[in-house]
Amino acid sequence: MVAQPLSNALHPVISHVEVPPGMLGPETVRLEVRCFLVPRPDGVLLVDVGPPSTGDRIEAALGEIGAAWSDVCDIVLTHAHVDHVGGLAEVAEHAPQAVVSAGAADLSEIRLDGRALRPLTEGDHVRDVVVLDTPGHTPGHLSLLDEANSLILVGDAVGNAGETLSFGPPAFTADPDQARASLERLAGLDVERFVFSHGAEMADPRAAIGHLLGSPG
Repeated sequence: MVAQPLSNALHPVISHVEVPPGMLGPETVRLEVRCFLVPRPDGVLLVDVGPPSTGDRIEAALGEIGAAWSDVCDIVLTHAHVDHVGGLAEVAEHAPQAVVSAGAADLSEIRLDGRALRPLTEGDHVRDVVVLDTPGHTPGHLSLLDEANSLILVGDAVGNAGETLSFGPPAFTADPDQARASLERLAGLDVERFVFSHGAEMADPRAAIGHLLGSPG
């Protein structure tokens, strides 16, 4: 188990992917992707696994909090898109003891040979972190409420691109109306921090979310 992690603070692991021309615009777009280590007294949660070949970055980040692959007790996938699950086979091989979980409605889109996936739905707990159903970006998209640290890991319910929040691109959004409703729900929760899978945290996320929700469409 984790002998003495540096703190119980959330620890991001940052990767980048290049999106080919035509998917997010006429030019190639370099996109930041974050997965997260969430240390707990009885192990480390890994939220998302990033794109393929992120394992080395995750291993280095584990070392920074005084942990190792053997301390990873749970792998929670916010949704089934490749920039969040592409590294799953590699990470699962490094952490064979970890329980791998994802939103129930996304399970059919996630492949992991030889390992069962735990379906998660509203109100489930992974250790002391609470699962919130936040569909829209994908049918089974989920967010995670860490009440002990007053934060929500929002996955791709909303992202930060240069201090401007936005929903996911239409090409990667299953149901825009559901996505808006899910973000409205998250905005109403009493937490101090909103943690994005794309982009850094913001000083005043509620104002930025309010501005986004106040815009048409």
